[in-house]
Amino acid sequence: MVVPFIYNIKFMVRNYLILIFFLFSLPAFAEYKGLKKLSKNNSFMDSEGKPYTIDEITNIDETLLIIWNHGSYQDTKIDKCKKKPKWGYEWDGAVVPAVAKLHNKKINNLEIKIYRLCSGVRGLTGNQQNILYDKIKSNGSFELHANWEYKQLKRQKIILEKTKEFYELGFNNIVLAGYSAGGWASLMLLSNNSEIISGAIALNPAFAGPKKEWQDELPNWGELRNIQLGMFNYDESLNALIFAHSHDAYEDTTTLSFLKEFEKVDFIDYSKLKPTSCQWADVDWNMEEHDGHAMPQSECFTEFIEKNNYFINYLKGLF
Repeated sequence: MVVPFIYNIKFMVRNYLILIFFLFSLPAFAEYKGLKKLSKNNSFMDSEGKPYTIDEITNIDETLLIIWNHGSYQDTKIDKCKKKPKWGYEWDGAVVPAVAKLHNKKINNLEIKIYRLCSGVRGLTGNQQNILYDKIKSNGSFELHANWEYKQLKRQKIILEKTKEFYELGFNNIVLAGYSAGGWASLMLLSNNSEIISGAIALNPAFAGPKKEWQDELPNWGELRNIQLGMFNYDESLNALIFAHSHDAYEDTTTLSFLKEFEKVDFIDYSKLKPTSCQWADVDWNMEEHDGHAMPQSECFTEFIEKNNYFINYLKGLF
């Protein structure tokens, strides 16, 4: 009778830790308005984009956890993150199909699980952005007020906090993955926290808005981008898999070329994949020429990834 008793004790302790994890993870950033409500939709996602709970994972120590980070709207808006998003529709907070299909795949002795993290909070107000715009037009630079946080910075704090919680729970094999602003955040966090984050997969990383804005029309966002560039840890390697497209209106293969400076970066230029030859994952019609930034939401991107085995090969290299 000793063995069943010990097993029951371990089971009770595990469930207690999981309960504590979720009780304390939701209000971790209570000062971020809207986060507590939105974070209730955080969940593990299967290969069909359907949510499930951590209770279904019985082998945490043999799990490769991919934390998925969605893209972002403007700073003044809260990003949508539906509990059951439409398949492949990233702007509902869906995991893109190419990543979702990694669910339950085996990487050596590890089984992949995907956690969809809703970290959509508001950032700078319209008035704050106007003040920064006026400052940079008159002074050429600005310093952020101590209490002013743009959305990308808030999201990085939220993602890092959640990553630490998973790590303390026993998930010791963690990879961040994300699209657009989520991809940018994943790279930044890997750069500065490689002791708990093993790698990052970034699909069309960006955060400062369209190039025509941060490069010209809105120099305040160009300066915020420069601030972010200065936050990368250039003394460390960046064991990341990055995808970029030349027809991306936000960040393209040229503007992201600084990432090639890092050791261990695998930078994939997939510009040969034309938006006009690809269909959206959630609807039956083709993309337009300017949809390069949205390519990861397409069926042909999923086929491109699977044909070249990019994700699997990268993950095997990590673990």
